[in-house]
Amino acid sequence: MDAVVMATFFHTSHICLGSEGFQSLSCVLEKRDRVYEALIAYMNVLALEPNHVLTKVALGGLLSKMGPKVLPTARSLLADALRIEPTNRMAWFYLGVAHKLEGQVADAADCFQAASMLDETNPVESFSSIL
Repeated sequence: MDAVVMATFFHTSHICLGSEGFQSLSCVLEKRDRVYEALIAYMNVLALEPNHVLTKVALGGLLSKMGPKVLPTARSLLADALRIEPTNRMAWFYLGVAHKLEGQVADAADCFQAASMLDETNPVESFSSIL
């Protein structure tokens, strides 16, 4: 699908999909290596819901894999996600990846340690599913 068609599709379908639908679509596209389309879908989620932590984390993780030019953007998204939800272990993990790729080993280690500690305190089963 070309960029104009994709932009039109996402622009007109946001009413039907909503932010959660776009988040799911983004993940599917990313898994299928349709990175450009996934980026557009992630951006649409943030346009609908600017503080959507899951999307900030997923987009930050995706951008951190795309090379050094976009690492500052990835770090910014991840830091923003952590400002909103400081206990998000995946945000800490991807922020560690971004720091590592930039050669900031001490900062990366701190982020990985935070992610590891949060992972250890994460219940195997969600408390809400027990109730």
